[in-house]
Amino acid sequence: MAKNKGSQKGFTYVCSREKAKEYQKLSAQQKLEWLEKMNRFLYYFMPKENKVFAEKLRRGEI
Repeated sequence: MAKNKGSQKGFTYVCSREKAKEYQKLSAQQKLEWLEKMNRFLYYFMPKENKVFAEKLRRGEI
């Protein structure tokens, strides 16, 4: 991930053709497993207030 040049917000992500082709070869199950692992990883490092917000959102409280 590289910061946008000349911008203070957002980011860009560059992926090589080789990496994109590798990803295409994965089954839907493998892609979903990867996504689930990444979600757990990110949730682990998420600030507590963000976790509280996410849980309220999931429960339909907000």
